[in-house]
Amino acid sequence: MVVLRAGLCPGLTEEMIQLLRANNIRTVVDFVSSDLEDVAQSCSLSYKALVAVRRVLLAQFSAFPTNGADLYEELKSSTAILPTGNPSLDQLLDAGLYTGEVTELAGAPGSGKTQVCLSIAASVSLGLRQHVFFLDSTGGFTASRLYQMLQARVEDKEEQVESSAGPLKAVLIDSVSAVLSPLLGGRQSEGLAIMMQLARELKTLAKEFSVAVVVTNQVTRDSSTGALKSALGRSWSFVPSTRVLLQGRAVPWEEGAAPHTACLAKSPRQPTGMQVQLDIGSDAVQEQRPVTPTP
Repeated sequence: MVVLRAGLCPGLTEEMIQLLRANNIRTVVDFVSSDLEDVAQSCSLSYKALVAVRRVLLAQFSAFPTNGADLYEELKSSTAILPTGNPSLDQLLDAGLYTGEVTELAGAPGSGKTQVCLSIAASVSLGLRQHVFFLDSTGGFTASRLYQMLQARVEDKEEQVESSAGPLKAVLIDSVSAVLSPLLGGRQSEGLAIMMQLARELKTLAKEFSVAVVVTNQVTRDSSTGALKSALGRSWSFVPSTRVLLQGRAVPWEEGAAPHTACLAKSPRQPTGMQVQLDIGSDAVQEQRPVTPTP
């Protein structure tokens, strides 16, 4: 709690401070919460001078007051929804990826994480003409595959795929677990600190620059229930706003094998447990088929 003192702000003199203290006004909180008309009368001070001092103290030591309606309007104006390129996945995510948030795609190898990231990159860069930053930490990025996806989405086959002209709207990291897992466990105590610092940076990046941050993660089995859960531990589980668990075909080459599935494990907007079937091998996506997740 800041105590009133001479020089704290322009107009706050030692004489004024002594008069205020005589009326039990000793701190900034005491001063800004007081009725200045009563203070002016009891301390024989200029009301205009007191108002000027309070205005400066409020600017220095507190946030400007706002209301819920203003915050809601600011959120609406700064938030964009980006399509993933998969209609069913968009429906699972309540229309798509939200800027200002971190979304996690978790799954075992072969579950389609990289393919979904490529689909997002193609959709945002071609459909919205916005820039995408793709960080590949596993060597799974294939430029030729992305180019094929872009060409497949161009309606006119003679039309050339051009570079995006808009601002950066999506940051894709495939994968975050490949970078962090070697730093965790054992005697490497600094690994957790590095992970949480990365988490803060990703959240700040998403909010301050109004971009959608998408990270991929591996999965592990819960020791008590045996259910799949994202890797990197409990501390990381609070980082993404939205988490989608991807599962691939048990036998990819078998005729009639079950398609890839996406299950909503965490969301601020949708009920968790919703599940859709995805055809990761092509740009076509099947209709949504909600099912009850196996406990």
